[in-house]
Amino acid sequence: MKKTILTVLCCIIYIIIYSQEYNNAEANKIINGADRIYYNDNKTFPSYIKFNSSLDKTIDQLLSEWQKTFKINFKLLNVDKDLLGFEHYIYQEYYDTIPIEWAIFKLHVKNGKINSFSGTIWTNIHPISSPSISGDMAVKIALDVHKADLYMWQDSAEEAYLKIINKDQNATYTPQPHLVIYKTNDRESLAYKLTIYSKKPLAKKDYYIDANTGEIIDIINKIQNSDVQGTAVTKYSGTQTITTDSYNGYYRLRESGRGNGIFTYNMQLGSNYYSAVDFTDDDNYWNNVNAQQDEVATDAHWASEKYYDYFYNTFNRNSIDNNGFALYNYVHADLIAFGLSNNVNAFWDGARMTYGDGNATYSPLTTVDITAHEITHGLTEFTAGLVYANESGALNEAFSDIFATVVEFYAKPTDANWTIGEDIGAAFRSLANPNAYQNPDTYYGDYWDPSEEVHNNGTVFSHWFYILVNGKTGTNDLGNNYSVTGIGIDKAAKIAYYTLVNYLPPSATYADARFFTILTATDLYGPCSDEVEAVTNAMYAIGVGDQYQPGVSANFSASITQDCQAPLTVQFSNLSNNAASYYWDFGDGSTSTLQNPSHTYNSYGNYSVTLIADGNSCGIDTLTMTNYISIDPNNLCYVQMPLDGSGGIVSNCNGILYDGGGPNGNYDDMSDAIITISPTGATSIMLFFNSFDIEPGSGYSCDYDYLEIFDGPSTSSPSLGRYCNTTGAPDTIFSTGNSLTLKLHSDQALNLSGFEAVWICNATNVAPLSAFQIDSINPCNGFVQFIDKSFHNPTSWFWDFGDGNTSNLQSPYHIYNNNGVYTVSLSTSNSYGSHSITKTNIVNINRPQPPTVIGDTICPNETANLSAYGNGEVLWYYSTADLTSFNSGQSFITPALQQTTTYWVQDYFPSASYNVGDTRSSSNGGYFTYSNQHYLIFNSYTNSVLVSVEVNAQTAGNRYIELTDYQGNTIADKTVNIPNGISRINLGFNLPIANNLKLWGPGSPNLWRNNSGSNYPYQINNVLSITGNSASDPGYYYYFYDWEIKIPDCSSSKVPIVAFVDDCQNIEEISHQVINIFPNPTSDRVNIKLNDDMSLKGLSLFDITGRIIPTNIFLNSQNNFYIDLSNLADGIYYLQLFINESKYINKIVVQH
Repeated sequence: MKKTILTVLCCIIYIIIYSQEYNNAEANKIINGADRIYYNDNKTFPSYIKFNSSLDKTIDQLLSEWQKTFKINFKLLNVDKDLLGFEHYIYQEYYDTIPIEWAIFKLHVKNGKINSFSGTIWTNIHPISSPSISGDMAVKIALDVHKADLYMWQDSAEEAYLKIINKDQNATYTPQPHLVIYKTNDRESLAYKLTIYSKKPLAKKDYYIDANTGEIIDIINKIQNSDVQGTAVTKYSGTQTITTDSYNGYYRLRESGRGNGIFTYNMQLGSNYYSAVDFTDDDNYWNNVNAQQDEVATDAHWASEKYYDYFYNTFNRNSIDNNGFALYNYVHADLIAFGLSNNVNAFWDGARMTYGDGNATYSPLTTVDITAHEITHGLTEFTAGLVYANESGALNEAFSDIFATVVEFYAKPTDANWTIGEDIGAAFRSLANPNAYQNPDTYYGDYWDPSEEVHNNGTVFSHWFYILVNGKTGTNDLGNNYSVTGIGIDKAAKIAYYTLVNYLPPSATYADARFFTILTATDLYGPCSDEVEAVTNAMYAIGVGDQYQPGVSANFSASITQDCQAPLTVQFSNLSNNAASYYWDFGDGSTSTLQNPSHTYNSYGNYSVTLIADGNSCGIDTLTMTNYISIDPNNLCYVQMPLDGSGGIVSNCNGILYDGGGPNGNYDDMSDAIITISPTGATSIMLFFNSFDIEPGSGYSCDYDYLEIFDGPSTSSPSLGRYCNTTGAPDTIFSTGNSLTLKLHSDQALNLSGFEAVWICNATNVAPLSAFQIDSINPCNGFVQFIDKSFHNPTSWFWDFGDGNTSNLQSPYHIYNNNGVYTVSLSTSNSYGSHSITKTNIVNINRPQPPTVIGDTICPNETANLSAYGNGEVLWYYSTADLTSFNSGQSFITPALQQTTTYWVQDYFPSASYNVGDTRSSSNGGYFTYSNQHYLIFNSYTNSVLVSVEVNAQTAGNRYIELTDYQGNTIADKTVNIPNGISRINLGFNLPIANNLKLWGPGSPNLWRNNSGSNYPYQINNVLSITGNSASDPGYYYYFYDWEIKIPDCSSSKVPIVAFVDDCQNIEEISHQVINIFPNPTSDRVNIKLNDDMSLKGLSLFDITGRIIPTNIFLNSQNNFYIDLSNLADGIYYLQLFINESKYINKIVVQH
């Protein structure tokens, strides 16, 4: 009775674009004065900030505040103005005097007020050392890679010609290395940046050379290829009017009326720019059609004029740099002499356009769309500066195709189309149907190039533009159905232009493109407009982001929602989207129409608050928070520190403590505010922080503003530490006695939002106060360790884990079997009473999917063949409570069984190990022999195990190594026998989620310490960060090198797999030839056909767990039946037929 089943498993790849937005009060908590914030690509500083109308800071004031808060330096590069009334102040970020590459940001100002910020700022640049190699060495390293027969600077005529066209006697092609900070999410290096321009073969590239190691970090291609009135008979655009220059009795393709001029030269099938000559005509009627195809020169000249005219007439832009940049065209270039494989090409090299003459198939590349494509590379270089690599390079190419098409429609509206290059013999890209040329039309869809070739992947964004203009309905490669109504080319082009010029950063991604095109459409046409909807849905059509969500969303928060006494003043923060006006009902008979009102409640009670948000054309929404404000003597009391001086003694047992600015304001400058918490009858106090924002220090210490906490009734008591944004908020504080004293010190100039803290006292002869924390959690195996932190000596505990399971242990662990977000509650009691606490959505479990199981049906005393299929290692257990498996693998043959038996299986994924920390265990230092104890400080962001570390011992022997929390409480310790020299020692310390943990070495350790060159933090993203040491010198690194960290293994929940033992006594064998069951597998129904001498007495259907499935049987004809299985899930089922006096069991496979 053994059956074999083949299961086909399909995998789905999910493409995720990482970005995050915050609005109103949530945004203001992150950046003071912000209404909206957008983060992308895991950066630590927003990519966009919209400031609220109440911001009254000047640019200098704002940047001065940011400079001190975020430790940044910057330099103003330029100020641009546009037709929308904005002034755009463009800045380059520096570290000391060294620019951070691609860290460009803009402040957008309108009517004298700062409207918004966009761009890239890095706030976590580490101290840098002096370069170890020279700039000349960096050039040599680049030249070893960029080999050429001739470099541009070696050609003296080209050097002289460069000085002429740039009108700069210092202009040169010679590489000029200069130091930059090369910074990405994955790397930070001091680097030399230099440009190598070779003539044969043609190549122009930026090189980034690590200034300490000499490693080539990155190479960026700088040649971006596209692959008086006169009359011109052009090759591609018919007879057109052009502007030329009259000179010595003839005319040449030069003009000075547009910006600083447009110049079109003949390279005479050569490769020397300095040898290029003028195209000339004696009567200014340019019908110069000849064998050399000189007529194509007027195409390039006229196309350049039309390009200039479009941007000047539409956006008042004076050439690509908005300062009259001269446009140079070089026609009839011999690209093979440049080192290219053929002449079917045209390119922008940062200063000019160069065109090849094509070949037997393709004619010269001077069409309107190709010319406009190349010039747009210059526009991009002068505006967003999109790096020509990865997604930013794809966007760079896409904008060139977009404005190539826009200018073609402007110049030739009756002949324009949505392909690129069709006039030269055959098109090579299409905005309307990229797939026709094997280019993608969907982000990570068909034809997407995982190596991120820029021409290929750029067609996704250019297809977005086509959809935005014309509209489209369909299904993309991700299976998403979309329908977009087009807005026309004029509006779409404005959105594309202002996105490129005003918002996109140099390293922009497709996620950035989505955010900023929607933002630009909002700037131009208003929120909830048809244009915003079209932009959003066109992005959805190409697989970037969600569909447009219309309408208003009402939402709000409050500075404080409960207190123990009245009156209580509450500041409400409006979190609504797309609203223009507001109506508040505070629940006590009072109302307001302010956006962010403040209201005072004068009586005890519970109050429901309602907000009506009206967005005019966007719609209207209402939100009511029931019993949102509570004023009750049993609530925690609200206490605010003084702005300066002593606030006296607080005797409440429990309460919420704010800095002197309260829940909404900032603490004061130049102050020392002090308060003592000393509850009557308390034996100890617990203090923890809900929010914390205090100015960071100048280095690794808090030497500007800080909060210092003392274990006792005054500032003379023992200090438990100084805290600011450098250290982060303290972990939970536990006093040794009945008092804690807090001192908030601030210097001049900068003050931040301060803190919110909660204190709870431990007292005798009172009912307990429930409290708990999660000490350990692994979302991918369901394990959670809960720790009771209740006060006032409870004697019993009752836990509800939110998944139907409970416990009476004081500090239980629990394993969640199912994925989800769980709310956990703890109830405690003693002889004086009881108390409960509930923490909503505190546990988030995301375990792998369990294996697919296939059971078996056997007769008594037979063995069953069980199968389970997973993506990891399949482990087998006798029960769900077992911690040790008895088998691994996809199959298990049971022993002979007498009764139905259930086993359990799970999918298991062992985690990898990571290494972190300094690795210089024998250099830049010496053996530390003094009796002082020292430690490394680190933050642990997830539960993990410190498996081992590398040490270097001067002498062999035992060393005591200890892991403590920030207060010095021991978490783990071990005495290790360390041999002489460098060795790896096993620790096996379980690391909790906590900040400022300390790994201690012993006194007189005789272990190696680095004395200089340490580069904190050493980190594994989202796992662990070694941030400093116990000494005052940040260059020191103590003892423990190359940490081996292992995060917990992942496993699915256990699922049952059943060996079903059927009662087979006295069952007669029934030939398969006389019973016909078909089709099998099936998607909807199974037919059962019996011989005429058979009688069907009944049937049963079981799933693989042995559960009976209700089934209806239908009669087709005599002894011809069918059962309907269309509502069953895909899987294995067992059909049991009772025929005459026998039973027959057949396995059925359901596949829809």
